[in-house]
Amino acid sequence: MIQKLFKLFSLALLFSLAACSKNVKPSTYYSPNFKDGGVDRHDGLGFEIPVKYAIEVFYFNENPKQSYEVIDLVSISGEVPLEDKQTVNGKMLNRGNHQLKKQELLSQMVEKATEMGASALMDVKYQVYSTQYATGYTFSGKAIRYVLK
Repeated sequence: MIQKLFKLFSLALLFSLAACSKNVKPSTYYSPNFKDGGVDRHDGLGFEIPVKYAIEVFYFNENPKQSYEVIDLVSISGEVPLEDKQTVNGKMLNRGNHQLKKQELLSQMVEKATEMGASALMDVKYQVYSTQYATGYTFSGKAIRYVLK
């Protein structure tokens, strides 16, 4: 048990050192679960959301403080074939997008929501999937409009 915690701590330290930039947060981290044993996994977008967008952006379980109505679902997805550098001996080494590509995709989503007349984007989620020959992503969120009640 101590060795597992030490390995998790060293991985967390490695991720924090790799993400030393002030605009980057680790996308996945683990914390010990003393009640059930083992560890709990926590996910994020993999980067910090800048405050410079024209509308507010809320992800996962964050909710706006004002009352709102949902306009529509905004989604961007894509799939690309695996490159030779992604696999070695039939095993995948990396998948997904670089943080700059994720920020670019989020900017496109904000732009789409702004065109719809949204005041904010809510429940923003980034998902990656892989197959034997391709890797893909889906970036989704709800465009919402604030209402007065």
